[in-house]
Amino acid sequence: MALDRSTVQRATHWNFNRESNHMGRDTAVYRFIQAEGELRRRAIALHRQRYMEVGFMPSDFQDPYEKGSRYFVAWHEETQQAVGVCRLVLQELRTLPTYHHFELFEHERRGLEQWKPGTYAELGALTKLPHHADVTPGLIATALAHASAQGMSHVLCCIDQRLFQSVRAHLGIPLQVIGRERLFYGSLKIPCVVHISDTLEQLWVHKPQVLQRLAPQPGAPGDVALPGRAA
Repeated sequence: MALDRSTVQRATHWNFNRESNHMGRDTAVYRFIQAEGELRRRAIALHRQRYMEVGFMPSDFQDPYEKGSRYFVAWHEETQQAVGVCRLVLQELRTLPTYHHFELFEHERRGLEQWKPGTYAELGALTKLPHHADVTPGLIATALAHASAQGMSHVLCCIDQRLFQSVRAHLGIPLQVIGRERLFYGSLKIPCVVHISDTLEQLWVHKPQVLQRLAPQPGAPGDVALPGRAA
């Protein structure tokens, strides 16, 4: 069935700053939220915990991108805990991880340098607790829809080589390779760029149930300080 492009366009303009969004499968219900305050601290702790567990980050590592990032979490309603996280790194292009640490193809680098400030970010810190695989597309969609609502059109990312094909095949995310892979944060990673609206459109094709369940409901609370607490 053909997708209604106006629906896709609406998806790229959801306001994820303070609205909670739900996704359920069987008995598992998740909320996808921009993490602020205490929830942001929990998001950072979850990122560090999982990266240390899989060997991507030593215990004494000082993450230079925490301060300049917005975090998003998948909140599990039953256990009342954050079970997944990702972030948008909001810094000047030359300081973003993918631009700064990877050998980019010259024509791609020149193209990136034409981007205007405020139209890009870097998507990263994507991780989850075991047994919560379903939250990955919801986290990506939440972060990208937030970026789009802020006027951004592209995100950089460096993706684990083992996940590259899986992300493209199962989520349909149009990853454009822009440089040479290298060992970074404990594994071989491939530098990529994605166009936000194209990616959200592909998520509609491959995971329509995810974006449908993320759509804000009428009367959704306008100020979520921490999931599970009274508004």
